Amino acid sequence: MSNSFAKLSHFFKRLNLYCAILGAGLLFFIATIICLEVSGRALGAPSRLWVLETSEYSLLYISFLGAPYLLEKNMHVVIDIVYTSLTKNLRLFFQGLNSVLGFLVCITLTIVGIMVVVDQYGLGVREVTVMRPLSWWLTAALPLGTGLMSIQFIEKFLRTLKGKAL
Repeated sequence: MSNSFAKLSHFFKRLNLYCAILGAGLLFFIATIICLEVSGRALGAPSRLWVLETSEYSLLYISFLGAPYLLEKNMHVVIDIVYTSLTKNLRLFFQGLNSVLGFLVCITLTIVGIMVVVDQYGLGVREVTVMRPLSWWLTAALPLGTGLMSIQFIEKFLRTLKGKAL
């Protein structure tokens, strides 16, 4: 049991890392196309309408691809002055409470997100923009990111049950 849990944990850690790398690549991509757009406009080239739209969609994916990795590495927002002043038992209590609440929110968003993606896919819904992408391509970022965060919250809760403060 412990060996299979360790392998599963390792798999999700690698998946979180790859998603974060993909998010960083998207950030580099949008920085590049925006710089090229600004330079081109300064030189008199016409505006490319796809640049702004692609940047907006990429920002959505960057957020949901990077969040599970940040949660795994405990790089999320914490009020350190309050957290460090608590006793170990209180830290563990609030850590467990945070894990349970975080899991419930993320799993709800994952389930609803999957339902929306499936509906959009089935209906063939498109965005009302210049590029007119299929909506499910954009909405898929939500259940992907929140699903991976749900798994992270489960792992954090199991760590809390073992008495390990983060």
